[in-house]
Amino acid sequence: MPGIKIAVVGHLSIDEISVGGERYVNMGGVTCYAALAARALGAYVKVISVVGEDFPKSYLEILRRAGIDLSGVQVTAGKQTTRFEITYLGDERTMKLLSRAGEIKLRPHYEGFDGIYLGPIAWEIDLDSIKRLTKESVKLLLDPQGLMRTIDESGFIRLRRLDLKIPGLWILRISREEAEILAGSSKLTKIINHLRRLRAEIMILTLGGEGALILHGSKIIKVPCYPVRVIDPTGAGDVFGGAFLTEFLQSRDLEWAAAIGSAMASIVVESRGFSPLLSPSIVEEARRRAKLIHESIKQL
Repeated sequence: MPGIKIAVVGHLSIDEISVGGERYVNMGGVTCYAALAARALGAYVKVISVVGEDFPKSYLEILRRAGIDLSGVQVTAGKQTTRFEITYLGDERTMKLLSRAGEIKLRPHYEGFDGIYLGPIAWEIDLDSIKRLTKESVKLLLDPQGLMRTIDESGFIRLRRLDLKIPGLWILRISREEAEILAGSSKLTKIINHLRRLRAEIMILTLGGEGALILHGSKIIKVPCYPVRVIDPTGAGDVFGGAFLTEFLQSRDLEWAAAIGSAMASIVVESRGFSPLLSPSIVEEARRRAKLIHESIKQL
């Protein structure tokens, strides 16, 4: 997929994950999953991030070998990387912040990039900077999870309501849990009405095992999941976003891009962590699954 250039901005993290009775430590963050998904689909990807001295060099080597440009990754002396403790119990997830890297300053210009994926996870990007960046007429996808997070006295992550009406925002990618907080309701109709008021050109509402909804103008499409046995759901929404952005920039086909996003997400949850995104066969398998998903997409 020559010609597509994407910058992915946000903290790379170290995740301590407990799922299915097992515990493992892995590279994480929206940036990790979205960048690897975009790169797997052939985009030129540059990561802009801040990590501490404790960030394993082996993680950087994984990204480098995948062909990702790491010239925008700053290793800060004497600082720690953003680190989370993530625990899954059934469908419930708890997150505890163990350490946090520094802020990322958004440059005012991103000339030459076809799309910018902003994936903050721990307040490393501020909302005012995002609003300034949208004035530059860049194609900006925002995953707002890191803007909505707050921590309690024990260090556990909670979500807070936030005004995400950002003039000029191209794509908003948000989970159902986050959307429920924004809308103040768990009812899908109220969530959709609230998202429409935010006025992003395209809105991706990921619904876990129920697939996703894509809102574009007056259109709403329902994107199903490919049926798989979920081993680890970490990063699924991020993969959906990275794959969708890459495919949509290339094809300008909303439904096909959504099908690719859903297919890529279904692949990553079948194993632990990001490793499926490194498979040489992932694109072939994703396109096979996407064809089946595409046939089942419905307009609501």
